[in-house]
Amino acid sequence: MTKPKKSSRRSLKKLAQRVEAIMIEELDRDNIEYDKVEARIYNVKTVGVQGDNRSYVHPTEIAIYNKGSLIYQPEFLAKLSNSITNQITDINRVAVLIKDSE
Repeated sequence: MTKPKKSSRRSLKKLAQRVEAIMIEELDRDNIEYDKVEARIYNVKTVGVQGDNRSYVHPTEIAIYNKGSLIYQPEFLAKLSNSITNQITDINRVAVLIKDSE
């Protein structure tokens, strides 16, 4: 049995940049103030459903900051999550950071 191929750091970084671009676009569209956005792509693959098909691609973790605090707006984050998974077929799950580790 062969192991699934791990993605290169470069390809994961490019995915993270694409996720961050979508985050900025959606924040600007909804006129939500923010100072910083972050996206991390995990070098694992998860099973998910995209459209009518199963997918075996990467999850992402996102965080949005304003004045040093994380932004938590459930309706906006749900819409953002859908935008990310609809626009980037290599992402099938979005985890949202809602509290910094202390």
